[in-house]
Amino acid sequence: MRPFPVPGNGAGARRLLGPFGGFIAFALACAADASAAPEVFQVDPELSSAEFAVSYFGFARQHGRFGRTEGTIVLDPEDHTGSVDLVVDATTIDTGWSLRDAWLRGEHMFDVARFPVVRFRATQLVFNQTRLIGVSGMLTVRDVTRPVVLKIEHMQCTPEADATHDGCGAGVASTIKRSDFGMTSALGLVGDEVALSFRVRAYRVQPQARLVQPSGSEFTPAK
Repeated sequence: MRPFPVPGNGAGARRLLGPFGGFIAFALACAADASAAPEVFQVDPELSSAEFAVSYFGFARQHGRFGRTEGTIVLDPEDHTGSVDLVVDATTIDTGWSLRDAWLRGEHMFDVARFPVVRFRATQLVFNQTRLIGVSGMLTVRDVTRPVVLKIEHMQCTPEADATHDGCGAGVASTIKRSDFGMTSALGLVGDEVALSFRVRAYRVQPQARLVQPSGSEFTPAK
């Protein structure tokens, strides 16, 4: 996620968020049986993350990431309905420099002491027949909520090696202005426009399984 300015959701192998877009891939898993009940997916917080990039000094570009995202995704391709609720742990922000990360977590930026999570909730899912092709929703940062449209970059579902889970992964991208969320510190040095990208890994939840809902105000501790 992240409207995040700073300077910095560069994650390398596991990219944010959220974070927030893997749900598109999950539609493909449902397409084979559109008459079935809604499909429910649980986001793997250890394998999902959000990344961001922002300009600084007008010519360079800083990348960063949030290392942990949790959430639930529900899709009903037949009725063209569903829900997406993703929560990003803002305390896991990482730009590769501890001093900058401390500033980002501070009161002038994410203020994680008061607002430890960034949250995305979908308000509209767009389907082409049984395939999900678009998502828009509301992004909340520092208790400020703004509309966001996500662009699908890629999506893929593959069975796990042990055949116990259907694993889906996807990435989406968006662009926001950090000032829209009250983060106006150092605007003369650090750009206002922030490029976001979310990489989500999720697993289909069996009917008898207990679904873990995103915690909202507090993030579920890593195990």
